[in-house]
Amino acid sequence: MPVKTLHIIRNIDDKLAQEMIHHDSAKGSVSVLLIQDGVLSRLHGVGDIYASVYDVEARGLNTSYKLVDYSSICQLIIDHEKVIVW
Repeated sequence: MPVKTLHIIRNIDDKLAQEMIHHDSAKGSVSVLLIQDGVLSRLHGVGDIYASVYDVEARGLNTSYKLVDYSSICQLIIDHEKVIVW
């Protein structure tokens, strides 16, 4: 059975993180959470992508990512079997 993995991205354009996310998405269920400067990343086609509403607002961005608050971020971490922070 595929492992549910949550990748938490803190920095923009982390090439290794993006490679691993694409690799993991081919093998199982992957979600991505963008926080801090990670909300500036441009990701697509890798499963569910979430962004911290507070980091998006702090940077004055408009985004199509699903916005989540701290409570929802905690729930995402609980709901995934594996969490990787980049």
